Amino acid sequence: YITVRVEDHPFFHRDGDDILIKVPVSVPEACLGAKIEVPTVDGRALLKIPQGTQNGQRFRLREKGVFNARTNTHGDQIVEVTLQAPKAQDERTRELLRELASLH
Repeated sequence: YITVRVEDHPFFHRDGDDILIKVPVSVPEACLGAKIEVPTVDGRALLKIPQGTQNGQRFRLREKGVFNARTNTHGDQIVEVTLQAPKAQDERTRELLRELASLH
């Protein structure tokens, strides 16, 4: 008998043939849109973040998941965006945040 134990990866999580990952994105990147590099099982991939992206929004990278030898296909990689709020460490940043808050 062979017993195999697989440890959890620090940021990749498997769901069937799909790989799930959470990626931090800054507020300006989410508001204005950006192209970011995300880690995949096979290396890095470019992900386009559309303008107006919300916290928790998910994007699919097709065929970047686990290879399934039975079906001869790859799963997908699901990238969940987590917004990183800016730290107001100086008065200029606080002033800009107050101005942004007054606009909305």
